[in-house]
Amino acid sequence: MATIERIRQRSGLLIVIVFVALMAFVLGDLFRSGGSKLFGDPNVVGSINGRDVTRLELSQKMEELRAGNPEQYANTSRVQLANFVWNAIVMDEVLAAELEAAGMSVSSEEIAIDILSNPNVRQNFSNERGQFDRNMFNSYLSQVRANKDANEQMTEMWVQWLAFENAVSNQAKNFKYNNAIEKALFMPTGLAEIQTLRGDAQHPAQYVYVPYIDVNEDEIEVIEADAKAYYKNNKDQFTQKEGRNIEYINFEMVPSDADRDAVKAEIAGLALEWFSVEDDSVFVNLHSDDRFVSEYFTEMELVGTGLDSLISGQDIGFQKGPIDLGSAYSVLKLVDKKVIPDSVEARHILIPFAGATRSDESVTRSPMEAQAIADSLFEYLESNRGAFESISEEFSSDVVAKGKGGSLGYFKRGMMAKNFENFCFFQKEGKLGLVPTQFGFHIIEITDQKGDTEAYKVGQITRNILPSDETIQTIYAAASSYAADAQSADDYRALATERNHFLRPARNLARMEEVIPGLGQSRRVVRWAWDEERELGNIGLLENDGKGYVVVILTDILEEGTASYEQVADQCMEGAKKEAKKDIIEEQIEAALANATTIQEVSDALGKEVRSLSFRINTSNIAGIGNEAEVVGMICGLEPGVLSSTLAGNNGMFVAVTSAAQPAPVIDYTNMAQNTQRSLRSLVNVQAYKALQDKTKIDDQRYLMF
Repeated sequence: MATIERIRQRSGLLIVIVFVALMAFVLGDLFRSGGSKLFGDPNVVGSINGRDVTRLELSQKMEELRAGNPEQYANTSRVQLANFVWNAIVMDEVLAAELEAAGMSVSSEEIAIDILSNPNVRQNFSNERGQFDRNMFNSYLSQVRANKDANEQMTEMWVQWLAFENAVSNQAKNFKYNNAIEKALFMPTGLAEIQTLRGDAQHPAQYVYVPYIDVNEDEIEVIEADAKAYYKNNKDQFTQKEGRNIEYINFEMVPSDADRDAVKAEIAGLALEWFSVEDDSVFVNLHSDDRFVSEYFTEMELVGTGLDSLISGQDIGFQKGPIDLGSAYSVLKLVDKKVIPDSVEARHILIPFAGATRSDESVTRSPMEAQAIADSLFEYLESNRGAFESISEEFSSDVVAKGKGGSLGYFKRGMMAKNFENFCFFQKEGKLGLVPTQFGFHIIEITDQKGDTEAYKVGQITRNILPSDETIQTIYAAASSYAADAQSADDYRALATERNHFLRPARNLARMEEVIPGLGQSRRVVRWAWDEERELGNIGLLENDGKGYVVVILTDILEEGTASYEQVADQCMEGAKKEAKKDIIEEQIEAALANATTIQEVSDALGKEVRSLSFRINTSNIAGIGNEAEVVGMICGLEPGVLSSTLAGNNGMFVAVTSAAQPAPVIDYTNMAQNTQRSLRSLVNVQAYKALQDKTKIDDQRYLMF
């Protein structure tokens, strides 16, 4: 009985244990399947018309885009790259669906034609006469395809090709779809004539203008009920997208004056030590934030660096420093100087290897094999200079030079690869040498040198001025102190003012936003503001990617649709004040009109001048006032000679009277229709896609990745 009693007492616990075990079994199965019926598949970061986009797909396409355009996207952030890829995926899906619905397609033959007619393809696969060589192109593509798994370089080349092929395909689809729409747009000559006659007719008018700013604030009485009424009557003005509003204080990580003084003193000490150093390059590399540059520069080449004026006319060993560079201090030393020629004439034999810059695809030898050939030829030419031209003709891959016996003619510094240039300018005339560059191995003979100029080798020790540990601790203490005290403060804005901190707003931050005005790239701040558990008024202290600390206050959570009154209360109050001013001015104008038959009498009654202007429907701006499209339209529609009633505008109120309209000048309406048609068709590329995108079901959850 005691045992049964204990079981009864613990029955609740047993039920819980059984329930937990059951849930563990069910959830474990869900997790093993890679997704969740409740929370969705964590590998999916979006969908377009029901087609899922996975993390893997997005990541792979991002890498393909960067690999295919390494220079273009070298400084592109991952978020920006993801935006490019996502937009491309959306466009591809949207166009594919529309093309299928319209019974249109892009064949492989069409894509091939587009590839072969691409200017970059034709330029990169041209023969010696500058003509496109189809065989060279086919050979390249076959080799890349056959060897795509041979090494990392060939794999990257194949990936780049596939990315290019895909881009051409998408471009072809886009062109075909847009072209079909463009052909459907037509501007009749008769319609162009009607629009021109209506829009360009002149409507001479005299008018009186009373701006809203003429009414002082103390002449009106507006309460919150008026602002709320304005909000109710003008809700269409307050539509918004989903977003977040924040205010923040940036505690930037900047060095203190003491930090600057410490670096300056350190540079001064190194300058004294440098006087007795034997190996300048070792000393610079040991103490400088920048590597020693073992190159010679002419005075002209140093123009713009500030070094030209410092070293000109100085002896070897001359020092200057500490030099204040703003974010660093430096000391420089004239390490050496030489007299070099202004220009050099040389001839060469180029032995390339597979993968060398500009090497032909037919070249398959390795760098070691290329060097062995070059060594052998160099050894032979050292004792047989007269054979240079014949050797060049037989072995050199420089087609242009070997046609001239290997001669490159005269050239100046900066025109050749650096190793090649250094040999030609720092060796003597007649010297024969073997020099490697990114193009392969060069056997070079210096045939002539002209002119002379001084070249300088300059050593420079640079120390960047960075915040010390003490400075960093001081900055963090200020940020954390404010963040902590603001949590309990009655007014965090007043607290910021009291401590001389500058609060800045950032409004309408989208979920994938990356750049915040005043902070630059601050994805971490955006993620904080969009955190699912974030509540209005939350205050956070964030490290800003090594740039300092940011105290962030979430001030608004914006839901898509109509903004709440609280979010636009200030705007509504201003709108209500404007309505109150309208009422006062309208009453004044109505009183003036009651006793007036001419525009001059209205002017006299209101104390305002009569202005003259020829209005056109096609021109919505009124000189000296601003955009008044509705007022312009109403004035152009007045019966000539009849005084108007009160015309309410954006900036003030008007009374006007017009004279007989002057017809628009007669023009070539056929040409006008053609120009208008071209303008309309030029909008298709953007507007058609935008219309398709607006009707597409897009679920963007890329924020899960970034």
